[in-house]
Amino acid sequence: MPLTCQRDLFDLPTGLTYFNTASQSPCLTASFSAGERGLKRKLQPWIAERAALPGEMERCRDLFGGLLGATADDVAIVFSTSYGIAAAAANLTLAPGQDVLVLEAQFPSNVYAWQRLAERSGGGVRSVPRGADFDWTGPVLDALDDGVGIVALPNCHWCDGALVDLEPIAVECVRRGIPLVVDATQSLGVKPLNLETVPADFIVASAYKWLLCPDMMGFMYVAPKHQTGMPLELNHASRTDAPSMETGSGLGGHLKPNARRFDMGAADSMIHMPMCVTALEKIKEWTPDAIHTYLTGLVDSIAERAEDRGFSVPPKTRRIGHFIGLYQEEAWPDDICSRLAAQGIHIALRNNAMRISPYLFNDMADVDRLFEALDAELR
Repeated sequence: MPLTCQRDLFDLPTGLTYFNTASQSPCLTASFSAGERGLKRKLQPWIAERAALPGEMERCRDLFGGLLGATADDVAIVFSTSYGIAAAAANLTLAPGQDVLVLEAQFPSNVYAWQRLAERSGGGVRSVPRGADFDWTGPVLDALDDGVGIVALPNCHWCDGALVDLEPIAVECVRRGIPLVVDATQSLGVKPLNLETVPADFIVASAYKWLLCPDMMGFMYVAPKHQTGMPLELNHASRTDAPSMETGSGLGGHLKPNARRFDMGAADSMIHMPMCVTALEKIKEWTPDAIHTYLTGLVDSIAERAEDRGFSVPPKTRRIGHFIGLYQEEAWPDDICSRLAAQGIHIALRNNAMRISPYLFNDMADVDRLFEALDAELR
């Protein structure tokens, strides 16, 4: 059954239109309640309910992996995109003279680690410019040559939702033997992504946007062939067969034989884990496909109304379905976000695009409010 508006599951005041999920999602009210339970464990760390924490961590791995067709063994808890990308870069090699392929104006968390790797390896970072009519896929495929050693991409541009079709890119990467690293922060949980069609080496996602999780939460898929790699941090929790800390120093054992070895230190957050489980369980219930279908209806309406007013947007065949960027010939007024926020309408400007990113708490009435306000402000 198609999804309907789920606003009643969030704490959005009447009259507020929030179109900024690509920056920060509000959490579900159920996740907030789960966080309160977690806070109780922090307030009283001696209570028995604290023993639920390891199971919550494993449930998060299982739910995140399920979004990709992976298992819990393939998932590390990393807290941020930049941490996961740094771990990937530390476990991939670049031959002298080879390049890491990225998009022009790609999100910095998926650029800086590659710049450092290139500097150390005697290689480079090659930024692919966007093609005509918002085309990224064609230029990326054209750029894949023998000089590329790693491909590090999102599956849409973070500023305007212009699509990067990873399926043909992954096919070419496999054919050439080039590792593929995906920053799925702006899509995972709301747009289906499957390892069968996109067999990436690493997939990283910050979870505080489309995954509805709290801040400082992220996850990383690690392909089995990389699960013997070296993590960024070494601690007791990343090891198996380590001596008990109750009767000794805890020193010893071996790194875990799966993606858990890549967990960030202090991944076992008593507050964050129950919130994440609640959010990821709800996304599993809704399904990314159904979420994307609902949001595509809103985004298509936004695109149509924007074009009617002379704005340019990525065309339907070249944009992801759940958010969009609006452009006009002159720059947007510097204060347009604050002027709209004063009216209870929240959007973002990113690299000269007015980014509109709805979620299941939005409906067509919110789209009406947005354009009524834009018409008044830009008249």
